[in-house]
Amino acid sequence: MPSTRLVDATVADGIATVRLNRPEKLNAVTLESLAKLRDALVGLSENAEGDEAIGGLVVAGAGDVTCAGMDRDVVADPDYDEKYGDDVARLTSEVYDFLTSRPYPTVVAARGALIGIGFILSLRCDFLVLGEETTLSLPEVQFGIAATHTIPHLEAVVGTRVATEIALAGEPIPPVRALELGLANRVVPNDEVEEAATELVETIAAHDAHVVRELKAATSSPE
Repeated sequence: MPSTRLVDATVADGIATVRLNRPEKLNAVTLESLAKLRDALVGLSENAEGDEAIGGLVVAGAGDVTCAGMDRDVVADPDYDEKYGDDVARLTSEVYDFLTSRPYPTVVAARGALIGIGFILSLRCDFLVLGEETTLSLPEVQFGIAATHTIPHLEAVVGTRVATEIALAGEPIPPVRALELGLANRVVPNDEVEEAATELVETIAAHDAHVVRELKAATSSPE
């Protein structure tokens, strides 16, 4: 049965979890689910009476695959730019800006696959916890999409040469190499990914919130 809720958001013990909920489509992102993701993220602050009520954020996915990227019906459409380009750019910008502006720690919990927009989401978060059997890739070039906004964030993590390889080749990055490159903070068994991600932000959330905010500001991502 298809999911009726495309994105779920919960807060427990000060840790928010926002979960893509389209497992029957491997959590591939459509314009509708992208808008729901934006709404769920923005709604966290509104419903929790501001960021002070939240100590950390985990971005995850329902089922065995966290995110298979943008839905192929979207990215493979020959009229992608005309039909989707502006809306995708606007919504992703709002999602990315939200993630990079959080005063609390943010992490993507990835298992099965983290592809395209899922990979980019992890670059806008502080941390990535990766399942040891997870496919990680940025295949936009294969669909004729130049995701230039991703390059500064990718380059800040892995350096110019490796960022160029990842962007131009569009090939999967094995979890062990992702860890070596600094793309991932932890590589754990697939069934332990979300637990490990939650523990990571809980550890940080236990520290003084003002100190965490100051340290995050000193290590902020590129504009």
